[in-house]
Amino acid sequence: MRWYILGERERQRSGQFVAVAAAHDDLTATLVRDYLRERGIGASFPTPTHIFYVSNPTRIWVHADDEEQAIGLLQELQAEWRGV
Repeated sequence: MRWYILGERERQRSGQFVAVAAAHDDLTATLVRDYLRERGIGASFPTPTHIFYVSNPTRIWVHADDEEQAIGLLQELQAEWRGV
């Protein structure tokens, strides 16, 4: 599974949403999104304002207010998957 946390400069913003991670396939994007959702972060891809926007790789978006918490959770997930 290939995905990564976007660096601060790479994070696209659209209204109240920010892209925090990118995955190279939709299955991985779904797993990362669901990980955040299970921990109380309303994550999605694509954002509601970009329904027809196709991006490669797939970006995982969260509300800007949740950005810092989402990044922390993604760092935990990254460490967990590396340890497997």
